[in-house]
Amino acid sequence: MSSPIPKSVIDELRTLVPDLAIVTPNSPDYEASIDRWFFLSVKRAGAVVFPITAAQVSLILQFTRKNSIPIATKGGGHGIRGESSTEGGIVIDLSKMKGVRVEGSKIITRGGAIWCEVYDEAEKFGLAAVGGICPDVGVGGFLLHGGYGFLTSEHGLGMDNMLEVEVVLADGSIVRASDHENQDLFWAMKGAGGCFGIVTEFVLKGHQQKNEVWTGKMIFPRTALRAVTEMGNRVLESQNKGHSVLGHFWVYSPEGMMIEATPFYNGPEDEAKKFFAPLLELNPVVNKAKMVPFSQSGASATAPGKWRKLSGARSMITPMNADFLEERMDEFEEFLNTVPDAREQSVVGFEIIGTRAIVSVKQNETAFANRGKHSTVRIIPVYSKEENDEVCKEWCLEMERKFQKDFEQRQKDPLLDEVTRSSTGLYLNYDGFGLSPNKIFGCNYERLVELKKKYDPRNVFKNCVDLL
Repeated sequence: MSSPIPKSVIDELRTLVPDLAIVTPNSPDYEASIDRWFFLSVKRAGAVVFPITAAQVSLILQFTRKNSIPIATKGGGHGIRGESSTEGGIVIDLSKMKGVRVEGSKIITRGGAIWCEVYDEAEKFGLAAVGGICPDVGVGGFLLHGGYGFLTSEHGLGMDNMLEVEVVLADGSIVRASDHENQDLFWAMKGAGGCFGIVTEFVLKGHQQKNEVWTGKMIFPRTALRAVTEMGNRVLESQNKGHSVLGHFWVYSPEGMMIEATPFYNGPEDEAKKFFAPLLELNPVVNKAKMVPFSQSGASATAPGKWRKLSGARSMITPMNADFLEERMDEFEEFLNTVPDAREQSVVGFEIIGTRAIVSVKQNETAFANRGKHSTVRIIPVYSKEENDEVCKEWCLEMERKFQKDFEQRQKDPLLDEVTRSSTGLYLNYDGFGLSPNKIFGCNYERLVELKKKYDPRNVFKNCVDLL
């Protein structure tokens, strides 16, 4: 365990930034300040600070740099690689940097906002942003590392809709980055942003969203897997305006394995029901799909509270193979029978989003290297007993290996488009096991290393991904 930060150093920081809220291990709210969504991300920080301005962030970075104190930046706290925590260092918690405003077609949000706040404010102006499906996820972590959302099939990834950012760099300087200013930094912020600075303001492209959307949870027995997979392929391959998304999870219930599916259609109800007719014709056990405001279309992230959670993720190239998925579902059920402690909350989930807008951008146009005609697969064992850590981790890794092998084999298809052939198949926001940066950033890795040397030569922001 790291040595505690001396009181004299904390007092010096208080003097430097008089209005800064600081929590130390002796503070009554310390445990709450270091709590994270994934238990493996919890670390014993030497202090947690809560800036409210970019200027304060700048002073904090200058102070930690002078005193050689490691830092971590926390937005929404959902990160699973531990990037928002530090053992013995200082956490710069942006949760007090709230605020969303709309200027014309632009949505401007401060660094500590979460997506429900963005959606609520934008909706007052008939707008929406490409943001998180889970409304309680932080804006920063989502945007800086990619960002798959309900509007991605129509408008691209969340980061593709960033127009400008205000960034505090490692040396404390406050800069703007966009297509017109600090262009190389802006390129890096789109996919590897957490490695380059702390964003205190995002300027986002707002999209007209005056109509309601059709969405809601459906539940099917496991016998519907093939039909749900075929519906997912229809979404992936659809060349319409990108109105549709299908997310689904494999879950365990007293009745056995079930499939929870959430269709999304950004258009009239009759069009939605026509497009998703193959699901409706299965007569789902539960059907809550209906027209709702866009701001009400999301769902909170899985398993809040003190559950122990792991996360693996890979991709499946379209069309998804139902036979392959049948085998994986059998293995999931076998795992849950072996570890009953994991039955209540564990999921294997699929984010199936039309890829037309994603692959319209070349792999090296942004730092993000996971563009392709594929869906994202999440493997999340959730359990309560520490004694099950190892068996759950090994199952998660084995499932990852099988999905990765399938991805690599299908990626060799000479008929695949260039973007998909160059994709890593790895999504940084879902990597729970600390993959190496060259694997995550693929064809963009070498350029990122050079930019890292330019903007953060002392590797202050290594807590996200260590590029140096």
